[in-house]
Amino acid sequence: MSPRQKMINLMYLVLIAMLALNVDTAVLEKFVLINQSFEATNAEKVTDNINKVEAIRAAVDDSGNRSEDLKVLEKAEQVRANARSLLVYMNQVKDSIANMTGGKDSNGKYKGYTDTDAISRFMVKLGNGDTLKIRLNKYSSFIAEEIFEDTSSVHNLARDASEIDIYRDDESFGHLPFKELNFGYNTPMVGGLASISQLQSDLINLEIKALEKLAASVGAADLKFDVVSLTTLPEQKVVAAGAKYKTQIFLSAASSAIIPIMTADGDTLDVTNGRGYYEFTAKGGRYDREGLSQQSYIGAISVTLPGGKDTTFVDTIDYYVARPVIQIQSASVQALYLNCGNEIQVQVPALGSDYNPSFTVNGGDLVRGSGTGEITIIPNTSKVDLNVSNAGNFLGTKSFGVRKIPAPEIQARIKGKQIDSKRGIPVNTASFSLDAIPDESFAAFLPKDARFQVREAEINLVRAGRGVSRVRATSKNINLSKLAGKRKGDNIVIEIKQVARANFRGDVENFRNFVPRVITIPLN
Repeated sequence: MSPRQKMINLMYLVLIAMLALNVDTAVLEKFVLINQSFEATNAEKVTDNINKVEAIRAAVDDSGNRSEDLKVLEKAEQVRANARSLLVYMNQVKDSIANMTGGKDSNGKYKGYTDTDAISRFMVKLGNGDTLKIRLNKYSSFIAEEIFEDTSSVHNLARDASEIDIYRDDESFGHLPFKELNFGYNTPMVGGLASISQLQSDLINLEIKALEKLAASVGAADLKFDVVSLTTLPEQKVVAAGAKYKTQIFLSAASSAIIPIMTADGDTLDVTNGRGYYEFTAKGGRYDREGLSQQSYIGAISVTLPGGKDTTFVDTIDYYVARPVIQIQSASVQALYLNCGNEIQVQVPALGSDYNPSFTVNGGDLVRGSGTGEITIIPNTSKVDLNVSNAGNFLGTKSFGVRKIPAPEIQARIKGKQIDSKRGIPVNTASFSLDAIPDESFAAFLPKDARFQVREAEINLVRAGRGVSRVRATSKNINLSKLAGKRKGDNIVIEIKQVARANFRGDVENFRNFVPRVITIPLN
């Protein structure tokens, strides 16, 4: 089945389970979408099967209408005709159910999609479920006996719960016959339609299997190379300027009449025009001196050659994984600052659009930014290790030293100008401020973390070595009018008691490392 078909089937099973919990009409509306998806996919497959029969007809004609090939064509037409007749019957059943519940409104929506009585009455009580089961299983038996000549290779399309693995040992469902398992009491109308559409999908898939089996026995499966293209096999797809570009150019050919089975390391590949497409995330390890890690995978192509002989071609394909180069962009790359928000950009250019990184940190905390590869590291130890992964694959570790925040300089200032400690200030000076000036380099690197402020200081008036008066300041602004008895020749001695720092988050902490601790200003 195609990925789309698998997804539809999965959604159908999930909704069936949710119905058992008496989910509201919003879930029933999902069944409308499931049914529409089944019907759309089924219509596409029917068209494909018509084309398969025509391809067999053309192949038989190209092979000279040999008697054995004409018999194959006759069986293919019978497979298609029987499937078409059964599909028409199943559509009539769905139409009958829809009409019983009010038909459709002007928007094409089933009026009675929430009806939980019509399905069980029509399919169980009136016996239409038994008729459907007989016709479906008659078709599957025909395919098993006439096409595969092995009744064990094809299971019944309509099965009782006891014939299905997930229900066989279930006390609640294991005893149910086909009609009650799929259309029993309390089954919503639209759920029943989706069940019939799924059975139509199973029918069409069996028809596909039968037609492909028949096609493999006539000219439609002959190895005729009708898809030819120019192919290049370069030694390297990325070449540095000045280096030599080397490649092989050749014709590759495939047959559109057959679909080979291709695998890579056991994974089955999607095949289009004879080409299998393989994609995986490269994983390194054990890199050599040049930063390369030799890896390999096993590729296999299975094809039926003329005469019906199945042949598998196997080869081991070597490739090299280059060690990814992790680039760090930051105002301070070599070292981070303790308890600060160090903004980092981590890029791995070799990954291009596939770059989808995740990070972990040893020795600190980490905050992801809005852009790809943007993070903020807040160290709490003397060393930080940044681990980089991409889409779940580990790429490498970058280590950083951690610096302590440099001490801010406390300056006494008047109108933003530092007071000269030798010349002093006039005795009638009313006020000044105590400003904590951050280290210039630190402030340039991390301006959001370089916000300091004096929170507490003791102001002493000292005369001839003795204290005359004292005031305590609880902010950076110092009011000298509260310092009584000032005279020329006195000194104002300021002892800094507390300095605070606001970090990049706006949190405020007591900061103990600052200079100077004491400032002396003479009065003149």
